[in-house]
Amino acid sequence: MPHSGIMPGAFIFYPLTICLVLQKFNQKNMELPADFLEMMKDHPGLDLNRFREALLGTAPVSIRLNPFKPIPDFDDCESVPWHPLGKYLPERPNFTLDPLFHAGTYYVQEASSMAICQALFQHTDLSKKMTVLDLCAAPGGKSTVLLSAISPDSFLLANEVIKARIPALRQNLTKWGRTNFMVSQHDPADFAGLKGTFDVVLVDAPCSGEGLFRKDPNACREWSLEQVGLCSARQRRILGEAQALVKAGGLLIYSTCTYNKLENDQQVEALLETGQFNVAPLTFPAEWGIAATQYGYQFYPNRLRGEGFYMSVLKNNGETAPAGTRQKVRKEFTRLSKKELAPIESWVAEPGQFAFFQKPNQEIVAIPKDLEEHFLLVANNLSRRSFGLHIGQVKQHKLVPSHELALSHLTSNRIPAVELDLEPARDFLRKEPFALDTPQKGWHLIRFRGHDLGWAKLLGNRFNNYLPTEWRIRNY
Repeated sequence: MPHSGIMPGAFIFYPLTICLVLQKFNQKNMELPADFLEMMKDHPGLDLNRFREALLGTAPVSIRLNPFKPIPDFDDCESVPWHPLGKYLPERPNFTLDPLFHAGTYYVQEASSMAICQALFQHTDLSKKMTVLDLCAAPGGKSTVLLSAISPDSFLLANEVIKARIPALRQNLTKWGRTNFMVSQHDPADFAGLKGTFDVVLVDAPCSGEGLFRKDPNACREWSLEQVGLCSARQRRILGEAQALVKAGGLLIYSTCTYNKLENDQQVEALLETGQFNVAPLTFPAEWGIAATQYGYQFYPNRLRGEGFYMSVLKNNGETAPAGTRQKVRKEFTRLSKKELAPIESWVAEPGQFAFFQKPNQEIVAIPKDLEEHFLLVANNLSRRSFGLHIGQVKQHKLVPSHELALSHLTSNRIPAVELDLEPARDFLRKEPFALDTPQKGWHLIRFRGHDLGWAKLLGNRFNNYLPTEWRIRNY
């Protein structure tokens, strides 16, 4: 049964029973590689027997709440110690059938990885405007950690090199509902024009995935010393590019979901040898169970409720790169005139806070005016990137709103909205027929418990569901 703090019926547990049984079967039959166990012997104070037992157990289920879309559903759940909005669930529900998940009220995230927030909490002034880069961002969990922590007038660039992973990254950030971010798809070597730009750079590096053995037995079967060596070389190259992007006095956060020193402390050690960075230590209560290493912090599943994770925080003590010149709007973007804004203003709360542009495909986007220089700087230096929040397209002097607008904080309270119960909300998310109880024709925001899910347009006796096809629930 669902936890008492969760709306009855909102989560369904029984469809996952078979999956959980198979997961436990795979774990019990999982053989840890001998080379891996030999490497783990080098970890001081680690009880190897309890560590192995933990890897054969069931991984905890955790989520992180969206502070911009509050819900009370998880008030009774145990909190993740190192993140104020992290929660452990008593068992794994079927998140796909929960409309609040699709509305972006929470993110399903492994608990250990939420700890990157502590680097910001302990070493930055979060009330001040900052420029932040998540260099290896997909699928977006850590990007939303950063976006939740920084001030609304700060800027986040979420980058992912693999094109196929961009849609998930963009979708997860869109659900978070903010406008102070961009998404890019570039190799770290392409960032030369952004040298010295960022107050915080997060490198959550691709790794051998030792910390995922419990959740994904395939990661265990595919592990090898050769793979560790390949990952180490890749990490060193990424860090070599990343270090030039950090402002003087700024932070470089390095993290992996693995245990071995070659991919963790030894990567940091090589960076420290440049003389540009010093370790910025973090303070954790002993009861959290986080182990200190030579240069960072290791999360072991036998010491805490989380998976294997490593992070180190470094401060740049080098010189500041020369400031860039004032950015110009690229020709591909056309700034909207006051007259062209007329069909849009009634849809957007506080339109005066945003600059509006039209792209070559006629899509209208909005960016916060006080972050315009940041958006233009990225747009002028990186070719494969998003630009602003999609508002929609104007057709016959009327706006056809985008899904991004529906999930954002920009929507005006003058827009008609329809509140759905659980099953009709699920039908909307499946793009299946449901009753729309309103006599008012035209566009409506579809809501579940006060949180927007998307658009529907009432046309006489029928309505059109404008949920993007790629967002719909399938096979449930």
